[in-house]
Amino acid sequence: MPPTEATRIVFPQIRRAEWERVPLPSPEQLGPTEVLVRAACTLVSAGTELAIYSGAHIGYTIPGARYPRLPFHPGYAFAGTIEATGSAATGLRPGDRVRGSLLHQDWAVADTSRHRLGRLPDDVSFEQGCLARLASISMQGVRLAQVRLGDRVAVFGQGLIGQFARQLAALDGAAVTVAVDLFDVRLELARRHGATHAINPARDDVAASIAAATDGQGVDVAIEATGHPPVINDALRAAATLGRVVLLGSPRGRVEIDPYSDIHRKGVSLIGAHAGTAAGAPNAYHRWTTGEHERIAVELMRQGRLHTDGIISHRIPASQALGIFDALVDRPQDHLGVVINWS
Repeated sequence: MPPTEATRIVFPQIRRAEWERVPLPSPEQLGPTEVLVRAACTLVSAGTELAIYSGAHIGYTIPGARYPRLPFHPGYAFAGTIEATGSAATGLRPGDRVRGSLLHQDWAVADTSRHRLGRLPDDVSFEQGCLARLASISMQGVRLAQVRLGDRVAVFGQGLIGQFARQLAALDGAAVTVAVDLFDVRLELARRHGATHAINPARDDVAASIAAATDGQGVDVAIEATGHPPVINDALRAAATLGRVVLLGSPRGRVEIDPYSDIHRKGVSLIGAHAGTAAGAPNAYHRWTTGEHERIAVELMRQGRLHTDGIISHRIPASQALGIFDALVDRPQDHLGVVINWS
């Protein structure tokens, strides 16, 4: 029998994480379109979630911003098993393995009229189901970049979003994919997953290294996936004539750029790729919703074409979950993908 309460994580204030108990309906009390899901694992977002936890989120400094607000309930990459369904929750049944955008909690009630829940094939793990949410964000950025066969692509930042963005660019036909990151362990993983070049700005001259990798032409596509505003300048300078620069990581502040030299004179296109720019509903002209991107990510993982081995660096039991947020803020070099195990 399911418990009468669920346990979830809450940020009551900046740099504080606590447990919170919330009532859980019995299977008989579910609404017609609701399902009861038991969590297997959730994935910690080292971008948005950590920025909200640490106080670095840009929304804290924008006058009148309505997001984020404290207390905040983190989590949006969840995988688990359906335990019970309402009478109108069609297409889902108890025992189905699913992924969705739910919070960090051990049990959840999801309204299928509002929450996306996608089935997981038997040969796709719960961890991969969680990773599909992050991969869908990367996919939106790569799609907006319009990568073409033979393109040269540089991805600045090799966290989860950057790792997937570089792989997806290669799947779209990029002939040269350059991984840029300050941490060698991430560069080594990118190399293992197909990066043709790896650059560490701590010791390498980024501009010279990209010039060497592209016969002095620069890259057709530069994807900024760190959210660190000064890196935007590196991405702009790396772009070739008529290149595209994609801001995939949410910038955490302001930056001064040289619009003449780095954008205007070269004819560079600067593209914002917030996850919210994906289509809200599919139509005949554009079917690429977030849900469709997640479905494609799962299928590419199932086929072994979108690599996830080595992406998860830490698997944390739920009993230790509250401490992982400080660890991620204080020692980002020690972590990549962090999964909370609820079983």
